[in-house]
Amino acid sequence: MSFVSKIALAAMLSTGTVAVMLPIPAAAQDKKAQEEPPIEISEEFRAAIVPVQTAITAKDYATAEAGLATARPLAQNDQEKYFVAALGLGVAQSKNDYAGMARELDELIRNPKTPPADLANYTLVRGQIAYNAKDMAAAKTYLTRAQQLGATDPNLPLMLAQTNLSGGNVAAGAAEIEKAIAAKKAAGEPVPEDWYKVTVSRLYQANDKAGALTWLKRQLADYPTTANWRSTILVYREGVDASLDDGARIDLFRLMRSAGALANQSDYIEYADLAFRAGLPYESKAVIDEGLASGKLPRSSTATSLLAESNKSIKQEGSLSAQEAKAKSASDGRPASQLADAYLADGQNAKAAELYRLALQKGGAKTEEVNLRLGIAHARANQTAEAKQSFAAVASKPRADIASLWTTYLDNPPRAGSTAPAAATGS
Repeated sequence: MSFVSKIALAAMLSTGTVAVMLPIPAAAQDKKAQEEPPIEISEEFRAAIVPVQTAITAKDYATAEAGLATARPLAQNDQEKYFVAALGLGVAQSKNDYAGMARELDELIRNPKTPPADLANYTLVRGQIAYNAKDMAAAKTYLTRAQQLGATDPNLPLMLAQTNLSGGNVAAGAAEIEKAIAAKKAAGEPVPEDWYKVTVSRLYQANDKAGALTWLKRQLADYPTTANWRSTILVYREGVDASLDDGARIDLFRLMRSAGALANQSDYIEYADLAFRAGLPYESKAVIDEGLASGKLPRSSTATSLLAESNKSIKQEGSLSAQEAKAKSASDGRPASQLADAYLADGQNAKAAELYRLALQKGGAKTEEVNLRLGIAHARANQTAEAKQSFAAVASKPRADIASLWTTYLDNPPRAGSTAPAAATGS
């Protein structure tokens, strides 16, 4: 994709055509002019170039172009070559002749007579031409130099980002986009969603999963749509799938369910099956029921079979409250943690939180898993501060990443509407 259009290039070029002040004959110069450094220009060249400037002022570019053809071979020194290039830039611009603009800009950039005040803009425009021609190596060289010279065009960080991204320097490209986003926000302007999407895509292609997750969460901060929540979770899961156990997968599905991002039969069946095999029939039943009610889950043999098995297990399991005394009197926290899982699966978040806290107090349970699920129980109960505190206590990957995503969800719950999923989702 391209961050900057040719319309933006035209706007920059409009500032690149300078008003060239040709020297007047020495006899007519005043005292002040005589005190300035002499301009080296032959009378023969003057006679050829003055009509060119006159034609450009009158917007008679055909006459100017013909005049340049005469004047160009007469330019023998840097001053004369500067005049030819500066006026030639105006003629090339009038024809949208980007190759011609590039030729004249190359002369202006290397010419020692070019005013220093113009050099940054000339270099910037030359980089933009290379950028739009997809010559990213040349674009990077020019744009980097323009930045060093003090160019401040708002498109510059984005163009530099794209040259770095295209050249494989993803970290540098992402850093430039980050600067551009900061500038947009400081100016109170919206950040285009594509800026996030392309960065996420390139980071994943570069196998920088941690960087991609950071940018996914930044995207959600500005665009917390249901579609983007689904994409974020799927992209994250795809990148770390080998390190996830079934419990972690269930916790990601719980986040997807809370975000309203379960989308199809595959989502509902996989989630319900994982929950059932984990000994959580209450959750399996709830997921199947929701899928059927929403119409996203067809009433297939797999769905009805899972629902029947879940109902059977719930009946066999009996009352959860009847198991509390035994869990609370146990010597360690594992029974309390297991019962808390059942309460969480059944949507009894207050009870789940109570028993997860007991499990942590007694010890012996899986601390990272318990803290993560305690946070989920609080989040579902709209206890945001308590949820964030529990999620912050999860320190080891991959559960720390899942806890971080839940925290992002608390700060950026899905809003109405949807957009296209983020790039390279695999969804």
